Amino acid sequence: MHRVLCSAVAVVFAGTLLAGCGGNHNTEDFSINATVVNGHPAFSAATITVTQGDKVNISVGNTTGEAHGFSIDQFNVHQVVQPGHHQTVSFTPNATGQFRIYCQLHPAHVPSRLIVVG
Repeated sequence: MHRVLCSAVAVVFAGTLLAGCGGNHNTEDFSINATVVNGHPAFSAATITVTQGDKVNISVGNTTGEAHGFSIDQFNVHQVVQPGHHQTVSFTPNATGQFRIYCQLHPAHVPSRLIVVG
């Protein structure tokens, strides 16, 4: 009986350690604004770099006089931010690569990019 109990405790302990090993993900926070750059609507950051598997929170502001969108198709992010407001978008990237950040409301809006590293 003692041997079975010791084995059960060892299995639970090992499982707890292994579960902790897979949970080394962080939360990454960024801010970006829809604004005017050189006379053209654009985002205030040209590139955002994050790590695959980390939770990403992006505070999206709008310093212009009209609503702007914020989209990253690959991670199902689609928001509209009203003038003078902020919205936070959150997602966890499950793939590495370069992805387009764009305003789905204005095709002329200069896009940015999201780089996800492994």
